Parts: sequence; C-alpha cells; structure tokens
Amino acid sequence: MSTLMEIEAAISRLSAEEWRELRGWVIARPEPPAPSKPKTGAELAALWRNRFHLTTQEADELAADLETGLERPPQPPPVWE
Repeated sequence: MSTLMEIEAAISRLSAEEWRELRGWVIARPEPPAPSKPKTGAELAALWRNRFHLTTQEADELAADLETGLERPPQPPPVWE
C-alpha cells in the first residue's frame, strides 16, 4: 500500500498529458453508492433467518431483542473513563 506522500510524489512527476489523463479518469469515476438506512430488528431477523439458519422463533426473539435494545436508556460509562 502506498502512502499519501508516495502518491503525491508520483503525481508530481507526471507529464502534462499524463496529468490530464489522470484528471479525466478521476472525474469519470462513478459516484459512490448512497449509505443505506439502518435495518430494523425485524429486517435483520429476516436476513439472519436465511443466512445463519435461525428458526422462526429464534429470528423473532432476535428481532424483539434488537427492538427493545433500541429503547433502553444509554448505559453510564465505566468509572475509569
């Protein structure tokens, strides 16, 4: 993996034509996908039922646990923080 300084050094050595090609390549790249919204407990349970072979009851319990976990008040930080 190259460091940022190595990349900048390599770019500074480019000819004008290579610089234009690089710039065109960067501009032509597609936009990254928009971040997805967080899944609800029921949506996760439906996914996990298929991926991790949960029974219907286990998946429903997981959904309930996830949903109630969102309603709990935040826990106080440990005393050492």
